[in-house]
Amino acid sequence: MTLHEFTGRSKPNRTVPKSRFIKYVACLMAMTYYVDFGSFRIHTKLSIDLGGGDCEWTEGLALPLDSDPYGTLLASYPAAGMRDLWKQIEGITGIKVGDAYQFGGERVGIIKTQYPHYEGIWSYGATLDQVILLVRNPRWNLPGFHDYLHEVDYGQTFEEVSEHIYDIFTERSPLENWIKWRDLNFESELDLWGYQIDFYMEGGPQHWRDLDFNRVGHKPLYFRNESDRPWPIDPRCTDCMDCVPALVVTHEKLKNPTTGPDELTKIADVLRGKKGMTVISEEAIPCVWNEVWAHNTAPSIDERAGLDKGDYGFTNAQLGEILIKLEEMKHKYNSGVWVNVSVAVDLVTAFDLYTSEVTEELDYQTNVNPAPTPPTDPSYYQSLVDWYEGVGRGNRY
Repeated sequence: MTLHEFTGRSKPNRTVPKSRFIKYVACLMAMTYYVDFGSFRIHTKLSIDLGGGDCEWTEGLALPLDSDPYGTLLASYPAAGMRDLWKQIEGITGIKVGDAYQFGGERVGIIKTQYPHYEGIWSYGATLDQVILLVRNPRWNLPGFHDYLHEVDYGQTFEEVSEHIYDIFTERSPLENWIKWRDLNFESELDLWGYQIDFYMEGGPQHWRDLDFNRVGHKPLYFRNESDRPWPIDPRCTDCMDCVPALVVTHEKLKNPTTGPDELTKIADVLRGKKGMTVISEEAIPCVWNEVWAHNTAPSIDERAGLDKGDYGFTNAQLGEILIKLEEMKHKYNSGVWVNVSVAVDLVTAFDLYTSEVTEELDYQTNVNPAPTPPTDPSYYQSLVDWYEGVGRGNRY
């Protein structure tokens, strides 16, 4: 069974009937245009199928502006391994993956975003047709996101971040800054990690309030409560495109030599046959998977200088909260309308993997190498607020 079969939803009508014309225009007006960062782009290569499972790595190209391709959105929580995903997609298609912050108005075929997280934007209007959702274990995803914030000097605006574009994926943050950010933002970011998945799986439930244009949940525009459900649906997911994912990709599976080629084959299957999409043959995909890792020049999340990524950990209580969140998500997508739905099955499999990994770490941290007890001084929280405001990440309202 597919998502569209059990939801009864169909693909948005690209001919735009007159009854939907006003909504369609509103969707186009939501498109945001940004300076092209093409000069910063690190090119990957398209693998050429040589037959017999062999391939050759060659230069990939952007699609012609008049090609009008079928559009795919790559969506994830920040630092979920998106760069690894788009490198592999460029390898099997030869098509450059665009960035929501680089969007210039044309249909480019494949675009990546972190929307609706506050680090992401919806700049591409109604130019896309399907979603691929990328997920990563929050135990590693949250520290990875903070490393990114450190690399861009906690910048919030397009101009502030662009000054540090070459610093991304270069170094991990000082450990003391990770602990401060973690202890201040852990609960809200863990919720946002889950909301990111729910947003796409459920077709756009809006966890932020309408006046919270930055989608940060800051006072007085706090995020909606569970008691507020059903939450309103983001009109972008009704008027611009169907946000329900065609595929869920697990970052850990994509990186693993045993499961990576199969995960990449799933990606190829949802792109193959779509207008304007060139996809290498299935027998060559294992070769592509290996060649991309062997020859790409773009650094990724596991290549930062500094301390080992395992040093950026959590307290026992925080690991326990991650396990609770994973169990909640697993129960949700393993019951009711989600039973036997392929994307939900893939999510539950990922949650099982994450639960096992976090449980093992918590057991070790509890019984073998206890983590330091976090401060209980009431002034500690205020010191974290003061620090975050000092680096420019205070309340936006």
